[in-house]
Amino acid sequence: MSTQLELKYFDLNGRAGAIRMLLDYLQIPFTDSIIPREKWSLYKASTPFGQVPVLLVENGKFAIPQSTAILRYIATKFGGLAKSPEEQALCDAYAEQIQDFIMAVRPWIWTITRETPNQEKEEKYISVLLPAVQETFVPIFERQLRSNESGWLIGDSVTWIDFFLADIVDKLVHRLKPENVPILENLVKHQKKVFSLPNLEERIKQHKELSGKPWLDLLADEEPAAEEEEYETAFEETENEDDDDDE
Repeated sequence: MSTQLELKYFDLNGRAGAIRMLLDYLQIPFTDSIIPREKWSLYKASTPFGQVPVLLVENGKFAIPQSTAILRYIATKFGGLAKSPEEQALCDAYAEQIQDFIMAVRPWIWTITRETPNQEKEEKYISVLLPAVQETFVPIFERQLRSNESGWLIGDSVTWIDFFLADIVDKLVHRLKPENVPILENLVKHQKKVFSLPNLEERIKQHKELSGKPWLDLLADEEPAAEEEEYETAFEETENEDDDDDE
């Protein structure tokens, strides 16, 4: 009997982009349940951690929260796991590094998901986002891709971490200023390699459309203004500003 899967998230990429791509690549049928923006407060209490995405398994018998946990589950169950425990540990390590990057750029993310003066947005772009991209994110992942030589992040074949990395790089391409995008050149090559995998054509088309939504933004938010609060907090996979543990 096939496993019944239902993914609950919003009509955007956010934290679910890599999950959808991995499921499509593996040709795993799933119900993509879109939560209406205005009804998030009604859904929140039904989720394990008050956050989405959530993957419901076997008609809701199991509810799996946290995007990286969902990616690992899919890979373990259906394919896309690394070939050895050591390689899988490296996949986990690079996933944690991506999460660290997301945490590091949170002050910038807040400026673009709220009504923030342009001067403050520019200041955070220069002082927070660019240093994080240039000094940690790009060098770490470039070095690994260069040393691995297969074109994939870990091992000699595509794994779930490739989808996670490609999705984040795609988000950065949409958010960096044009003059800064070239710093992602080598990571974009990997992103395009992932996006050209079989079974992804329709999903990538939708992925690009969702990336253009002005309110998508991108990775997270925690303390949005008044009426947006319940909706925006769902993008972040932490409970509140005083609790920075992701999983």
